[in-house]
Amino acid sequence: MRNRHAKDITCTILLAALAVSAATAATAQDGMGDDDGLAATDLDLSGTDLSAIDLSGTDLGGATRLKPIVVEARKFEEPIREVPFSVDALPAEEIEAARIRNTADLVGRVPNFNFADTGLSFANTLNIRGIGSSSALISPSVNYYVDGVPLPARVFDQRFMDVRSIEVLKGPQGTLFGLNSQAGAVVVATQDAVPEFGGEIGVEVGSHGERKLDASVGGAISDRVSARLSGTLYGFDGDIRNIVFDGAGNVVRDDKSVREQYSGAISAKVAAELSDGTDAVLSLRHSRSRERPTTGVWLDDPHFPRNAFAPVPETTTETTGGSLEITHDLGFATLTSLTGISHYELDLEADLLDGFIGGAQTGLPPFAFGAAGANVRRIDETSSQVSQELRLNGEIGDRGQWVAGVSGLYSDLESTTDITSLAMANGAYTGRLKKTNLAAFGEVTVPVGERLRIIGGARYTYERQQFGGTYAGRPGGAPGLAAFAESQESTFGFVTGRAGLSFDLGPELTVYGTIARGEKPGGYLFFNQFASIGIPLTEFKSSGTWSYEAGLKGSPLADWLEMSTAVFLNDTSDEQLFTFNPVAGRFDVQNADTRSYGWELTMTARPTESWHFGAAASLLHAEITSGNALIKGNDVPYAPGFTTSLFAEYRHPLEIARRAGSAFGRAEYQHVGSRQIDPANSRRLDAYNLVNLRAGWESDSFDVYGFVENVFDEGYTTSAYRAGNAAGGGGVFAGIPGSGRALGLGARVRF
Repeated sequence: MRNRHAKDITCTILLAALAVSAATAATAQDGMGDDDGLAATDLDLSGTDLSAIDLSGTDLGGATRLKPIVVEARKFEEPIREVPFSVDALPAEEIEAARIRNTADLVGRVPNFNFADTGLSFANTLNIRGIGSSSALISPSVNYYVDGVPLPARVFDQRFMDVRSIEVLKGPQGTLFGLNSQAGAVVVATQDAVPEFGGEIGVEVGSHGERKLDASVGGAISDRVSARLSGTLYGFDGDIRNIVFDGAGNVVRDDKSVREQYSGAISAKVAAELSDGTDAVLSLRHSRSRERPTTGVWLDDPHFPRNAFAPVPETTTETTGGSLEITHDLGFATLTSLTGISHYELDLEADLLDGFIGGAQTGLPPFAFGAAGANVRRIDETSSQVSQELRLNGEIGDRGQWVAGVSGLYSDLESTTDITSLAMANGAYTGRLKKTNLAAFGEVTVPVGERLRIIGGARYTYERQQFGGTYAGRPGGAPGLAAFAESQESTFGFVTGRAGLSFDLGPELTVYGTIARGEKPGGYLFFNQFASIGIPLTEFKSSGTWSYEAGLKGSPLADWLEMSTAVFLNDTSDEQLFTFNPVAGRFDVQNADTRSYGWELTMTARPTESWHFGAAASLLHAEITSGNALIKGNDVPYAPGFTTSLFAEYRHPLEIARRAGSAFGRAEYQHVGSRQIDPANSRRLDAYNLVNLRAGWESDSFDVYGFVENVFDEGYTTSAYRAGNAAGGGGVFAGIPGSGRALGLGARVRF
C-alpha cells in the first residue's frame, strides 16, 4: 500500500509540474510585445514528431523553437506531420535520455505497442493495436528492419547498438514493407559514416553486477570514403533465485544465477561516393550472447520469484548480418539497390520442468524433479536469409512523391528439438522451413492544391513455403515411434495496399484518414509436439486485416507544444492464434476473427529551454469475434485496455572545473493495464506501474549520471502461460517476472 500511494504522489507531481510550467510559459508568451522575441507565426514546426523532438532548441523568451523531424516511414524523406498514418519516431538523443536499450524499453514509450517477454529472447512476441501472433512458432505480424533490411523473426529482439533513430510504424505496412507487416513495422537506422572525425566511449555499472561498455569511432578514409566502427560489451549476473536439490531433498546450491547474461557485438559501416550521382553504403554486424534465462516461475509460489532448475537453462545465440545499399541519381528519379544477408545459430539446453512448478502439478516435493539431466530439452537452430530490393523514388511537383519497386527474399530455417525425459517420449524432431517471397509494389502521393494530398498504393506478393519434418525416437520415457516423417508445400498470392488523404488545416496542423489492407501468409509450425505418436502438423490459413485510421498531427495550441492523436478500427480475419485445443488434447494454431479499436494520444512540450515534458496514452479493445466456445468473445492476449507514460526533464546551465555544461534531472512514469495471457483467457495479469529516475551533468565532451529504475520495487509479471493442472484441481501457471529496483552510474566521453 505504501508503494502505491508513493507512486500516485509521484505521478501527481509530474502532472502538476506539466500544468504549472505550461501555464507559466503561456502567460509569459502572451505578455510578449513585438520586441520581446519571435511571434508565434514565426515558428515553423511542421513535421515535428510528438515523441521524437530534438532536444536542442532556441530560447525565444519563453517559447522554444523545435527542429522538425524528417522520417522515412514511406521509404522517402518527408516531415512526419505529412505521413498519413501513426508513426512514433525517436532520435538518438531521446533514445539515450530514456535509456532505451531493447524492445522492452521501447514499448514503454510507444502507445499500443505491446510486448510479451517469454524469458527466451528468440521466443518473445509483439502486437500493435491488438494484431499479432501469440506464439513465436508462428510468423510475426510486426517485422524489424535495420538499415532497410528485414531481421529474421527469431532474433529480432537484440540490444540496440549505435542507433541513429527508431521509427515505429502503426497499422498494416504491406504496401512498401510487405513480409508480414500486417500490424506494423519497426524501422531502426544506425549511425551514418561521415567524413568528420569523432567518437565516444561510454561505461555503465549497476545492480546485480550489470555492466556495459560501448565505443564508436569514425571519419574520412579518403576524399570519397568514410567509415564508422562500433562495439559493445554487456554483462549481468542474474536476479532470480535458483535452488538445486539432491535426491534426498537437501539444498546443494542456492544462488541468483537465473537471467545471467553476457553479450558482445561489433558493427562497421563504410560510405563511398562511387561517382557523381552514385553512392554506396556497406554495413556489417556480428553479435554473440550467452544467457541463463528462466522458462517460467510458478506464479502462485508464496516465495515468488524462484526456480528449481537442474540444470539452469542456457542459450547461446550468434548472429551475423550485412547490407549493401547503392543509390544512383537518374535525374527523373533515384534508383536504390538494397541487398541484405543474415545468418544466426541458436543453442538451448534447459531443464524441462522447474521443480516448484512440477511440485504444484503433482503434489510431490520440488526435489523430486531435481535430478540433473533427467528431464532436458535441447534446441539447435540455424537460419540463413538473403533479401534484395530494387526501388525507384521520384517527385511530383513540389510536394508529390512516388515510389515503385520489386523485392525478393529467401530464408532457410532448420530447428531440432531433442527431449530426454522420464515422462515423455525420448527423441529428436527436426523441422525445416524454406520460404521464397517475391513482390512488386508502388505508392504515390499526389498534391491537390496547396493543402490536400491524396495517397494510393498497392503490393502483390507471392510466397512459396516448403516444409519437412523428421522424428527419430530412442529408448526411454513414454512409448513412442522409432521414426516419423512429414512434408508439405504451399503457395500464397495476395494483394495489400493503402489509400488515404491528408489535409493541412494550417501551417502547423494536419488531419488525415487512411484505409489499409495487410495480410500474412499461412503455413506450418516448425515444431511438432506430437511427432512421437505420428500425428502430422496441419496447415493454418493466411490472416488478413482491414484497418481504418483517422488522426490529427501538429501544434494546435502553442508553438512549444506538439501533439498527435488517432482513432482506429481493425477487422482481422483468420488471425493465427496459438491456443490449447481440448478436443485434440494439444496446442494448435486456430484461425479466428478478431476486432480491435481504440484511441491514442502523444504530446511533447518544451515551454522553456530548461523544461521538457512528454506524455502518451492509449485505449484499446481487442476481442476474438469467432472460433470455438473456448475462445469466442474473449480478449486478444497481451492487449491491455489502457496504457500511459509520462516524463519530465529539467536542465540548468552549470559550470564545473571551468567547463561549461548543464545539470539535468529526468523522471519517468509508466502504467501498463491488465491483460490476458492466452486466447482462452485462462488468467489475467495485474496492471503495474513503474517509475524511473535519472540525473547527472553533461557537456559537449563529457557526461556523468546516475539512475534508478523501478524506484518503488514494483513486483509484476511480463508474460505467463498455463503449465498444467494442479493435483488438487485448478490450473498451474508459470510466468516471467519483471525486473526489480536497479541502481547504476554511467559516464560518457566524446572526442
